[in-house]
Amino acid sequence: MMHKILLVEDDNLLRMGLKSMLEMQGDYVVEKHVATGKEAIKACQQNAPDIVILDLRLPDEAGTAVMKKIKEMKPDIKVIILSSYDDNELIYETLEYGANAYILKGANPEEIFLAIKYAFTDDLFISPKLAKIIVKDYLFVNRQRKTLPPLQNLTSREKEIVRYIIDGKKSKDIAELLYISIKTVNKHRSNILGKLGINSSNELRRGSIHFFDELEKTMK
Repeated sequence: MMHKILLVEDDNLLRMGLKSMLEMQGDYVVEKHVATGKEAIKACQQNAPDIVILDLRLPDEAGTAVMKKIKEMKPDIKVIILSSYDDNELIYETLEYGANAYILKGANPEEIFLAIKYAFTDDLFISPKLAKIIVKDYLFVNRQRKTLPPLQNLTSREKEIVRYIIDGKKSKDIAELLYISIKTVNKHRSNILGKLGINSSNELRRGSIHFFDELEKTMK
């Protein structure tokens, strides 16, 4: 049985190279290859493929938004992300939206075929290089869990601000939401980092699972 593939990649040379590589395998046919998000969504509406191999950087729309639309429209379509981005938050976002695999561009071709194989058995595949990054992030969070002081040391206002920081809000946004000045928000940020013994808001977001769990306990 030939599996139908939709290839979404704005780099024409890379797209044609991927098409040739996939079709040489014998089990796959690239029924359509497109360069934009709009074309990808239209192709899925007209003749749903078995698998979409999707670049996240498209000229008209973010790949994450395209994937979300495809999954909402046709939940059974398998989506494999092929991207140059190795950002943890982006990886988690695509997996949350239903991606079946996440592969880095330039990876060994076998990774693509493994990803396809895993997708058809509803298993998740992540490039080994990315898996290493995710494990390192987990180990960081685990260390934080063991060494950071409890959030009970924070004031009620500081706990509110921690919630917003974890959500990715900027100082300006937090100031508007809490009806306080940006200077006051930044002062609270500084106090929070000092009490928790960390150096930046990025570290706070990286440890967000731990912080959010602890925050929920202290708010009860």
